[in-house]
Amino acid sequence: MVRTRAAAPRLPAAVDGELLVADASLAETSLDAFLAVLIDAQLRPCAVLFGSAELRAWDTTATDLPVLASERSVGWLADSAVAYLDDERGRLERFAADLRLAAAEAALADPSVGAPSGLVAARIRRGVAVSADGELRAVSPRPAGRALAARFAAMHARLLAGGPASMRGEDRSGADLRAVTRQARDGLWLLEQPIRPGASVWLFDDLPFARLDEVAAEALAITLRALLRRPPAPLSAPGSRSPAASPPSRSDDPLLRTLLAVAGTNGRVAPAARLLGVHRNTVLYRLRRARAEQGIDPRRPEDALRLLREARRGQPR
Repeated sequence: MVRTRAAAPRLPAAVDGELLVADASLAETSLDAFLAVLIDAQLRPCAVLFGSAELRAWDTTATDLPVLASERSVGWLADSAVAYLDDERGRLERFAADLRLAAAEAALADPSVGAPSGLVAARIRRGVAVSADGELRAVSPRPAGRALAARFAAMHARLLAGGPASMRGEDRSGADLRAVTRQARDGLWLLEQPIRPGASVWLFDDLPFARLDEVAAEALAITLRALLRRPPAPLSAPGSRSPAASPPSRSDDPLLRTLLAVAGTNGRVAPAARLLGVHRNTVLYRLRRARAEQGIDPRRPEDALRLLREARRGQPR
């Protein structure tokens, strides 16, 4: 699954059913013809997994059936699926225990919410964000997912305004804080795991989530619940190559307006240029200047998040 995500397949929904494992050579001529054979044979799998396949995007526009691909052989995939299903609960419990231990060790080494969040993001290859008391405490993109992190940061204010009670800071005493909420907004799949009233950990990606992701969110919430009892830590984004920098302090500064425009358009230069009414090269020049003079680049999720947070707070005004 980890490898296949690069080819953007559609993951099967979390429903009961049969997974059909087939050799990719059967669909080399036409995927539609292969699916027609399934219908004629009265086979109704919940998903199809092709083994011995090159990692490529399958054209599945003509069907709602999730189609996945793997370089592994059909025999290896079938044996692995059977072994997993024979002890699914045990495997998930062992995974959760290992992840809780690793998250606790990361928190001991660095007592900020960004440390265990970044570790989990790297382990499960999903974006991870921590929101507490109306603000984002950490955003950790998955590998090659920085644009998704910027998109999540830009929509965070809307999630606060219209999200579940845990995001609005409402009292949920007596409610099940382990309940997971799934949402799809602006092309993002969101999975919320409440930590305490007013605090949640979010997983975000452009692909649907699986049970493994829910287990990971539950395991991370245990460590974060302990860390959030401490005073708030500065925003942390593991893997950042540049030191934290303060944004410009003048609202009439064209450089500041440019940085906010790029941050608000998820790091895209052309839409920001149209918003500002300037040429694209002007925006690129200002971005180079901001990076050289102040160490800020709104195309990085952590810098975009900092700029948007300061703008919402009215600092600078």
